[in-house]
Amino acid sequence: MVAITNLIDTLIDNKKASVTMDELISYPKDTLGFHVGNFLFNHSHDAQPQPEMIDILRVLINEEVSDKEEIAMHFYLFGNGDLALKNLFVILTGSLLYPFKIRYFYKRYKDGKNALRFYDLNHFRMLHLPLERIKDTFLIR
Repeated sequence: MVAITNLIDTLIDNKKASVTMDELISYPKDTLGFHVGNFLFNHSHDAQPQPEMIDILRVLINEEVSDKEEIAMHFYLFGNGDLALKNLFVILTGSLLYPFKIRYFYKRYKDGKNALRFYDLNHFRMLHLPLERIKDTFLIR
């Protein structure tokens, strides 16, 4: 499922930052940039991955990359107002594949609804900000 959503992200909105892994890792340890770099270092299979918008959203919402958490992230984004076709596809597919997790997915939807709208911001401009400050500001839980 994660591979499918990554493919959809690549085909639909290939938004990549112009920063390198070395630049991300050189950010102070409490910043979004450092956490994105650390996430990519731990979870990417590319030798020199570039951060994409979906990677930043994963770090902000939940750094896990399991199928269940990937689906939950799309429920969260949908609750936050991101009505993109890819979110609807993942929500429908995930609901069919994991019907016993619907309560958890609905909880993540509600969490996204309770957060301030953040999905459409230019997150690449926030890489220097402290991660916890961003989460507190936008009520990301």
